[in-house]
Amino acid sequence: MEKDYLKFSAAHFLVFGEKCERLHGHNYAVSVDLEGDLDGIGYIFDFIVLKEFAEHHCNALDHKTLIPSKNQHIKINDNDGNTEVLFRDKKFVFPESDVLILPIPNCTAELLAHYLCQKLKDDLENMKAVNIGLIRVGVEESPGQTAYYTEEIG
Repeated sequence: MEKDYLKFSAAHFLVFGEKCERLHGHNYAVSVDLEGDLDGIGYIFDFIVLKEFAEHHCNALDHKTLIPSKNQHIKINDNDGNTEVLFRDKKFVFPESDVLILPIPNCTAELLAHYLCQKLKDDLENMKAVNIGLIRVGVEESPGQTAYYTEEIG
């Protein structure tokens, strides 16, 4: 499933050991593929429901500054309604409402695909979608630059 509504715009930076990129943003596009056995109707899963799940998770990322919480080089502090992010001698301060702290080590397209895959996998498991064997999520940072994460389910 790859639709215009599966997208989000977000700011981020990457940390490469002792180096930190400048803060910048992307207009990300997301795709979701499912593989599995057909049910009695002829579905693997209802795409309307899958679209709602995926759109919900994209909306949570939209217009946020994405901060990785599992990076040993980054320190995150909450300070009077602001989120302070420290990397060596760099200090970013954002309104708390503009930040989404993610449980990942870096905000790469690959790790964003993994993060979204886990969210969707949880949704599918909560719906007891037992016939799905595989989920694949793609996150496109810019045209032609897409990272995919695939996971078997069940």
